Amino acid sequence: MITLKGIPVSPGICIAQIVCLGHDDLGVQPRKVSKAAVREEIKRFELAVAEAAGDIDREIERLGTGFQLPGLLESHRDMIRDRSLRDAVVGRIERERASAEYALTLVFREYLEKFQQFGSKYLSERAHDLEEIERKILRKLLGRVEPRSIDVEGPVAIVAHSLSPAQTASFDREKVRGFAIDVGGRTSHTAILARAIRIPAVVGLENVSRLATTGQSVVIDGYAGVVIIDPEPAQLEYYRRQAQHAEAFERELHEEVKWPAETLDGYSISLAANIEFPHEIETALEWGATGVGLYRTEFLYENGEPDEEAHLHGYRTAIEALGGRELVIRTLDAGADKFHQESVGSIEPNPFLGCRSIRLCFQREDLFRAQLRAALRVSLEGPVKLMLPMVSSIEEIRKAREFIAKVEEELVREGVPLRHRVPLGIMVEVPSIAMIANRAAKEVDFFSIGTNDLVQYCLAVDRTNERVAHLYQPAHPAILQLIKRVIDAGAERGIPVSICGEMCSEPIYTVLLLGLGLRRFSLSPVSIPTVKRVIRQLTMANAYEVAAQCLASDSAEDTLAILEQRVRPLLPDFTKAL
Repeated sequence: MITLKGIPVSPGICIAQIVCLGHDDLGVQPRKVSKAAVREEIKRFELAVAEAAGDIDREIERLGTGFQLPGLLESHRDMIRDRSLRDAVVGRIERERASAEYALTLVFREYLEKFQQFGSKYLSERAHDLEEIERKILRKLLGRVEPRSIDVEGPVAIVAHSLSPAQTASFDREKVRGFAIDVGGRTSHTAILARAIRIPAVVGLENVSRLATTGQSVVIDGYAGVVIIDPEPAQLEYYRRQAQHAEAFERELHEEVKWPAETLDGYSISLAANIEFPHEIETALEWGATGVGLYRTEFLYENGEPDEEAHLHGYRTAIEALGGRELVIRTLDAGADKFHQESVGSIEPNPFLGCRSIRLCFQREDLFRAQLRAALRVSLEGPVKLMLPMVSSIEEIRKAREFIAKVEEELVREGVPLRHRVPLGIMVEVPSIAMIANRAAKEVDFFSIGTNDLVQYCLAVDRTNERVAHLYQPAHPAILQLIKRVIDAGAERGIPVSICGEMCSEPIYTVLLLGLGLRRFSLSPVSIPTVKRVIRQLTMANAYEVAAQCLASDSAEDTLAILEQRVRPLLPDFTKAL
């Protein structure tokens, strides 16, 4: 028996036999070509790009209109066809007389190094997508066949080093009951697809593909992020019972999707979605989202600096999908990336405390202007709001307002129709702004508390560092005091306050957040039905009582013990890791 812990990205419990998909060896050795062969190498590369993109086009066509998220495959195809990629590889071939394969690996090595140093978790996870794109083109150059999920007799669980979005989308849900892979994160394209097709999945396991063998039995717990290879009979029986309960629970949640998120005593709660891509909106609405409370726009920067029209297309697509529901666009939340490097001339040693997010936008006004112009241009097409990340002072809010006003004036002079005074809010994720929330509330139209960074900055804990990750505690008394301070400041000023961090996606915190005064959640779409289930079993009197007890606690452990006692009876046991 082998037990592994990874990142749960799609809920559910899978018990099946393993089918391992091989990780084809595409090792490329340094090779130079003659000066006369340079043109031929460029042709080989361009043909490989065309063939790789064509494969994705055919896959999209094969999947047809029933496939929920064709845009994810389209984004891979567009990245393959990206002009900057072509120019970079061709430049290597011409300057260094490198073979097409070697030039490609050199370019992607540079891309991956930059992505892995990004201050943005979202952008750093795009490295997995870059690796898949590199492999697609390399296979064409080397004459290798694209590995696909084999024609299996179900039920099976797929174990692999990685899975492409095309492979994931092609799974027969009746046969493939779950998957576990070495790489990936919650925002990888493959993870998003797993949630869309509702297949239990765990990623980021590092070495599951080396430890597993085809034919072994496996348990994949998409709630806890646990994978057990060759489980003991008692474990197997336990998870079989849990799987039955999970299936029944998922059916119940599906039936409750259209029910209002309302407490037993009649308080209505807004449950909006956090999304990475416009294509996720369809699934978010299916799971009961009331709108989009956090639209992360970093995907637009995957292939370099997007122009105004690229922003405009992304926002318009989201607005159309929402059909009149609210869209909150967060401005660029990244740092230490390639355009930042070009701006300041170096990679920062500590990007989380460096020139990122709103600070970067102030230094690169061209980037900020393009994004703002697009957002203002679509403001008449739906209820759009703007949100600034990593604000740490009142001065930054005022500076941003002045810049937005200038952009508005530019558009008006150009005769562009736009909405007067698009609502502007801030992410409250830096302790300094949380401490003066009562003053900041006079400057903005809404708050959105970003608990991920607020916890990290307040407790001085890097949650990705395994040596100190146990100190990352959203239930820490200081965090609860800051959250309450911000919610109270919003209520006093009469502006909406939401939370968009992972804390509000975890059902155990639902009753506490309601008791602290929160009425707007913005969370992972997959978490909406479960959080709604908790809300519908509470009264606000319950919530106020729990929050008062938690605020009086001296430690995160005490708070969690209170929440365990009050919340766990509302949910099945198998959701304990949610």
